[in-house]
Amino acid sequence: MTRDLGGGAVQRRERRVVVGGAVVLALALLVTYGVVPATVHWRAREQQRSAVRDQVAALRGVLAQGAALERAAAQAEASLAGSPVRVLHARSNALGASALQALLQGAADGSGLLVNRVDVGTTPDDGGALTATMSAYGDIHGLSALLEQLAGAPRLVSVERLTVQINPALRGAPDVLQLSIGVRAPVVVP
Repeated sequence: MTRDLGGGAVQRRERRVVVGGAVVLALALLVTYGVVPATVHWRAREQQRSAVRDQVAALRGVLAQGAALERAAAQAEASLAGSPVRVLHARSNALGASALQALLQGAADGSGLLVNRVDVGTTPDDGGALTATMSAYGDIHGLSALLEQLAGAPRLVSVERLTVQINPALRGAPDVLQLSIGVRAPVVVP
């Protein structure tokens, strides 16, 4: 019987190396799949909480300045209302078209013209303006008053086309005119 005096020590050393490798592997897996993702999640959550805290602080600041902001908005609105001409502001193109139609109808009513038709484009053209065409009839004084009202309207409206002719159906009334007017109005839609 021969005894290997160094063999037992080698096996113990190999076991220690294998156990040590398993411990290092377990620690590496724990760090890779446990600690690192938890740290990344924690940092993201803290950043989100910080952003929410900043938003809450900003909203509290707005609330604290609410009265001052309302006064400033009222002053800005008063200065804009006092200005001679403004562009159309609307929440949508359809609302802008409706405002332009109401402006044209009001100007025609104030001029003593009878409106047959008002067509407003609901999609702004390339220049960011709505276009409209209005057909009406009345006399020369009504036409003059209409053009004057459009020139001094609270909203910017430019006359692009004007067609005036004697109404053929009313040949006995030479002062009755049929007119068609095409306008363009810039609109701001947020």
